[in-house]
Amino acid sequence: MTNTKVTNRIALTYAIENLPDAPVEIVEKWQKMVEQLDKKNASPKKMTAQQTKNEGLKSEILEFLTDNAGIGYTVSDLLKSVPCCEGDSNQHVSALMRALFLAGSVEKYTDKRRTYFKVVG
Repeated sequence: MTNTKVTNRIALTYAIENLPDAPVEIVEKWQKMVEQLDKKNASPKKMTAQQTKNEGLKSEILEFLTDNAGIGYTVSDLLKSVPCCEGDSNQHVSALMRALFLAGSVEKYTDKRRTYFKVVG
């Protein structure tokens, strides 16, 4: 086999295909297990409470940056200027800004060793 991780689905599919002398009941059981794994993986995943909260914070930050387009803000500036960020940690807001940057919603630039964020566009 290759260097890929062997999952339950891969192992069951391999067993079904390569064990022709296996009893019919066992092969049927394996096929049912593969179907259950496919069904489980197809269902949408529910966001946690923290993920939901972070999405709300990101949308409020993005709305603030859109209202003040063309102006660059540091994470410290955002902590002081955006009401939803008050009392939050610098690291948390920095992580939110990194996520927005990776999503392409904001651009990031550095001036005199300070990192600024502004809305794309």
